[in-house]
Amino acid sequence: MRGVGYGGRVPTRRSLLPCLLLAVGLCLSCNTFPQNQGHYDLRFVSKYRDDCNLLPFDKPESLWDGSLLITGQVVRMDFELLEMQLVGRFLESKDRFAVDGSVANASIVLPNTNEECLLDQVSVHLEGTTVCRTRFDGTVRVRYEARQPDQCVCELWASFEAVQNGESCEE
Repeated sequence: MRGVGYGGRVPTRRSLLPCLLLAVGLCLSCNTFPQNQGHYDLRFVSKYRDDCNLLPFDKPESLWDGSLLITGQVVRMDFELLEMQLVGRFLESKDRFAVDGSVANASIVLPNTNEECLLDQVSVHLEGTTVCRTRFDGTVRVRYEARQPDQCVCELWASFEAVQNGESCEE
């Protein structure tokens, strides 16, 4: 008499699982975030730390660009630095997000000294706050890690504004 109740069969776990998955999927797709997806130009605003002079002297206003992809609460950014992919999520408030990524065994040339460095790891942490659909402001931390030489071990901490298609926010 297993599975039989008052007036017919009692649903088992197998028949409830598709309904549960559908409900979870619908809830995740209901999340709407005010940030547009697509390509953004990251423009330098201020520097907190730059051990290796990673900001170039000739164009200090230009940082690395990135392309946002938003799926539910998950945020992905294809970041120009070493073609890195940053992954994270929206935070408690729907207008703030954080993404992280790293690359191992990277070879770079320091922009202002032309010194070549073989790095054990390059890591990036980026936080953004939506200003409007086509702009977010935030901070970025780039860390170069190497066993030697010491001049290749450094960090950059900077604030930026990211603008999509050169469009400023509507006032």
